[in-house]
Amino acid sequence: MDHWETEIKVHVTRPTHLKKRLRALGATLVQRRHFEENEILDFKDGRIRKARSLVRLRRAEGAGYLAFKGPKTVRNGFKSRREIEISLANPDALREILRAVGLETTYRYEKYRTVFRMGRTLITLDETPIGVYAEVEGSPTAIRRMATRLGFEPKQFITATYFDLHKRYLRENRLATRHMRFNIARSSRP
Repeated sequence: MDHWETEIKVHVTRPTHLKKRLRALGATLVQRRHFEENEILDFKDGRIRKARSLVRLRRAEGAGYLAFKGPKTVRNGFKSRREIEISLANPDALREILRAVGLETTYRYEKYRTVFRMGRTLITLDETPIGVYAEVEGSPTAIRRMATRLGFEPKQFITATYFDLHKRYLRENRLATRHMRFNIARSSRP
């Protein structure tokens, strides 16, 4: 799937309240709470990051997804970027292929994600090791409308990536962890 992704994040202090509000508004539960493991891949010289893009390999519920995300733009409080994503039957095999051509894992992050939809607007609730965030994806008008209906104001909109939020969290808490994971011992992957 190749499309332009436009979204915002909002820090959520009361996730149960947000889920109830979504249901009351008539949002449909698309995907129940599930664990996701994400890897950002790049060449040793960092050329993908330097191009302000990323390649992400995601594992979730026994499936895999490979995505390319182009440079982001931020306009009027909304983040937009080109996203190309494919689903994979065997993400581990693809990871080995990517390694063989020189891509290596530069960053890992984990989250528990619940996905809702209301019309063409996608709302995800992401529980991360650094807090809970809602992502609202759609057109700028639909995002603004949904955010308002959920009780969020434009000053709460976040356009940073999870990598950026994690870096800020580490700096503010004087921590030195490379990856954003719930339990480092859970995975033996490098």
